[in-house]
Amino acid sequence: MKRQLVITADDLGADADINATIVDLMLDGLVSATTLIPVAPAAEDAVRRLRAAGLDEPRLHVALSTGHEWAGWRPLAAGVDSLTDPDGALPVQGGVAEHRAIPADVAREMAAQLGWMRSAGLRPRALDSHSGTLYGLHGRSLADTAVDFCAAHGLDFRLPRRLGPVLGMAARGLRTAHRGAVARADELGVRLPEVLISAWLPGRLTLSYPQLRAEVLSQLRRLPPGTSELMVHPASRSAAARLPAADGRKRLWELRLLRDPVFHRTLRREGITVVPAW
Repeated sequence: MKRQLVITADDLGADADINATIVDLMLDGLVSATTLIPVAPAAEDAVRRLRAAGLDEPRLHVALSTGHEWAGWRPLAAGVDSLTDPDGALPVQGGVAEHRAIPADVAREMAAQLGWMRSAGLRPRALDSHSGTLYGLHGRSLADTAVDFCAAHGLDFRLPRRLGPVLGMAARGLRTAHRGAVARADELGVRLPEVLISAWLPGRLTLSYPQLRAEVLSQLRRLPPGTSELMVHPASRSAAARLPAADGRKRLWELRLLRDPVFHRTLRREGITVVPAW
């Protein structure tokens, strides 16, 4: 079986400059997929840029939390009280969102975010999770809820079949839930990527560009047969300057990676074909 890779730029909608960077990467063929956050403040700007570029199939990047850099996002569905803080905003911490969410509220919010994208003329064919809140990285898996939703709406789901060493450590204790979600996806015909790779170290621990590149290239060389996914979060210098210093620096380096001849040479040497979907 061949080794194939989807190269996905996450976080369309978070910032207008991030939108511009990702759309340019798509047009240049440096990423093969992208994801859109409907609750983010620049989501409408992202739609305009996608339409102008003739792109209409970003994945739905479900957001049940915001993260420190973008606090204040609000759900699109009404009455999903288990998903919000007292001020009506989604929580900053993904773990808070994961532990207090009622599955019915999660399904309603996913439906609202998917509906927003479709009403904007987009055709998402897959779903994934901002900050990993659907996967159980913080101790409680909502993956079955997401799998059932994807099956009902004809979507693929970014749930790796194999956790790998990094995700396996992050999700220790949830291996049974993960196996169950993968089995349910297979039963319901929801397509999954084989492995998910990324520059996993947080910004504060990513001390140089060569370190980040080496981390990703090492994972590329170990890719199993099948279709896997590389997840990146590229940002321009202007967008990075509005983020915490370490996070912005890491996003700049991820953008640099996508344009690095060494990265593309490694893909060719390893016989890895870049594809738009798993």
